[in-house]
Amino acid sequence: MVLGASGALGAAVVNHLMAEGLPLRAVARDAEYAASVLPDGIEIVACDVMDAEALTRACAGASVIYHCVYVSDGLERAARNVLMAAEANRARLVFPSNPLVYGPLQSLPATEDHPWAAESRRGKVRKAIETMLLEAHAQGRVPVVIPRLTTFYGPNVHGTFVEGIFEAAYKRRKAVWFCRADVPHDFVYLADAAAACVLLGADESAYGQSWHVPGAGPLTGEQFVTMVYQAFGHKPQFGVRSRRFFEFAALMAPQVQEIVEVLYEFEQPFVLDGSRFARAFPEFRYTPHEDAIAETAAWYRAYYEARGQ
Repeated sequence: MVLGASGALGAAVVNHLMAEGLPLRAVARDAEYAASVLPDGIEIVACDVMDAEALTRACAGASVIYHCVYVSDGLERAARNVLMAAEANRARLVFPSNPLVYGPLQSLPATEDHPWAAESRRGKVRKAIETMLLEAHAQGRVPVVIPRLTTFYGPNVHGTFVEGIFEAAYKRRKAVWFCRADVPHDFVYLADAAAACVLLGADESAYGQSWHVPGAGPLTGEQFVTMVYQAFGHKPQFGVRSRRFFEFAALMAPQVQEIVEVLYEFEQPFVLDGSRFARAFPEFRYTPHEDAIAETAAWYRAYYEARGQ
């Protein structure tokens, strides 16, 4: 069962489950849109995760639930509803998350036992959700595993600064990076992230823990942007927006304050230690960034050309 199946990560998980020949059901709020982005022949159920009763019915018969839904508001309520659905159906729960629970990294590379020291609003929300889920696991109510993903890129990614970089490169415009382009930052290719989520979801011994899935190795902002432009055959061009820029913008648009709160990710190295995952799954291989960026650029090229852009 893949919740949020029409989103970037959800669609990637669906594709990987299909490639593995595993039976699946895709759940999305808009079934028609989901059908337009998912392969043919998949069972798609229209359901809003904010409707707890409908979600529990939609998850009937599920053995593993992948919670790939992201909503800007209501993340905790969505997580509670998904937990309820998993418990009612005696299903395991895979909850892909990110390093926001840590706040600024206190050690590099950060391991899974890094303190949960987030002070940002989004980080505190993540802490509350993950605490709730791991408590449910400890109580024996629902087996829960948390793949902790870094900044991801790949097909079907929309509404992020990463998409903005690919779009700028395709249209030969100037891309934007945040704060410092000379510090290392972890990026993970969506297909690899999905494969890791499925591996963890299938391994009963992985549950009750979080696992770092950092990608094929850190890149600086300059390296990432340069590789994206090269994938389109264009000369790289980008500018860096400072913390001051965002702090000023937040005065006029309060929602920008949430960006200000997490700019530390771009002001200092932001790198996770993925050695525990590598030891547990020694045959797993990340796609090299050069190949993954080229595949992503090809997807965006086709996407923009189909829209006459």
